[in-house]
Amino acid sequence: MNINDYRRGMDQIVPDAALKERIMNQTKKKTISARRVFAGVLAAALSIACLITAAFAASPELRTAVLSFFRLEEREHLPNSSVTPDGPDISNAEIGELVKAQYIKMDRYYGLSGGMLNSLTWSEDRKTLLDYKFWEVKDNELIPVQVDMHTNQIDVTHNGIHYQGEFWWFIHGGQLDFFTTDNRAWDEEGEHAWDWNFSLVPGRTDVLLLRLSTGTQMEYREYPLLYHLDTGETEELFAGVDPSVTEESDGTIWSDSFRLALIVGRPSDEFPNAQEWLYDRETGTLTAVNTLGGIGADTAAFADDDTLILYCFRCDEEDMIQDVTFYSYDIPSGRATKTLDAVPYYRSWDEKPSGVMTFGSRCVLISEEGQVQVVDLKTGDRTLLGGFTFRKGDSFQLNPSGNRLLYFSMNSNADSLGISQIGVADLEKGTFFAFDREGYENLHEGGIGWDDDNTVSIRASTLDNETQYLLVYQF
Repeated sequence: MNINDYRRGMDQIVPDAALKERIMNQTKKKTISARRVFAGVLAAALSIACLITAAFAASPELRTAVLSFFRLEEREHLPNSSVTPDGPDISNAEIGELVKAQYIKMDRYYGLSGGMLNSLTWSEDRKTLLDYKFWEVKDNELIPVQVDMHTNQIDVTHNGIHYQGEFWWFIHGGQLDFFTTDNRAWDEEGEHAWDWNFSLVPGRTDVLLLRLSTGTQMEYREYPLLYHLDTGETEELFAGVDPSVTEESDGTIWSDSFRLALIVGRPSDEFPNAQEWLYDRETGTLTAVNTLGGIGADTAAFADDDTLILYCFRCDEEDMIQDVTFYSYDIPSGRATKTLDAVPYYRSWDEKPSGVMTFGSRCVLISEEGQVQVVDLKTGDRTLLGGFTFRKGDSFQLNPSGNRLLYFSMNSNADSLGISQIGVADLEKGTFFAFDREGYENLHEGGIGWDDDNTVSIRASTLDNETQYLLVYQF
């Protein structure tokens, strides 16, 4: 991974609406007491805490917690039936009294939106939504749900390009969701492309973030507008900003309040690692990220509305990241505090991977011996995953709120993801458990991710691709 690959992935740290599309038989129970689980965790944590006290004694300001890894005795037994149902079919399971699993077998592709299963029927040219059905999943039943679907038009001209199309949206249970098709268009020569798409704005059900783009791959440029659903009007977000900044942007990362933005640029002769800007919508100020705190940061991520995490990379001659130093930057005071110094950058393809995996305001730090710590990059506080050894094929994902870490282990010999083990480290409750999976080799698993703060799901199919599965886990 080089620095430009890294930058393009930064706005995908926190799952967005697109991630919902990547989601994912009753089992004979061998009961195990939850009290026993947590008693074992506590005892092991106390033992490990005694062993590591000396290691952290040199940094008395650093707070360290310990989560002890616990493997559930009960295994998950995945469904293996290739009989295609007539519509969705549901079965439930409970794993170790700590995880509720739901297996939704489907005759074709069904999506998830607003926490509901959906079936969409598009026109032949995939430009018009002809029909739609929604269901809530309760116990072993699918309960039909009627939604108040709306249709709006996009008709916007920006920088001489006419963006147009149609989209559909609804609000259910206080959540806004939307559907669009492929909106990309090309000029007559087929050389230049333009496109538009949406993102949700956290906490808002009256607007969507409209992203107008041109180009593909390294020529990709993007400009955001706020789209008001009630009027169909668009609102400028970067009024007064130097056009030379926005014209070279390939994306924008927003704070939770939508008051601050990080405008991500493209590499240039003057800035080979690309230029990045912090924009304040209320004051209209634009500040180069590499000037914040006087440390020459390469890029940044929001920890909250008052705090940025600044990343300083050290690269080799081929622009490959070697190590990274992190600073917590307090926006009101302008003060930068180093929270992690010159740690090697993680590469999954290494024979024995180690280093730092970044997740915005947190990171996972893996030692050469496989010891794992979760570091809060705002405070410097660390959480040791005791009793756990990281191995090649293991991976982590942080949930949207940043308080739970999904752990999964992948079998490198499998044709798909081959997820042999799944677990969750709860950084607030102080627990870390995982369970083994049986039968994953009979499914083609294509993606895993958080749906919300408590739910993880996997999209899968039988090996002949005739039957689809949605595997949903609640922790």
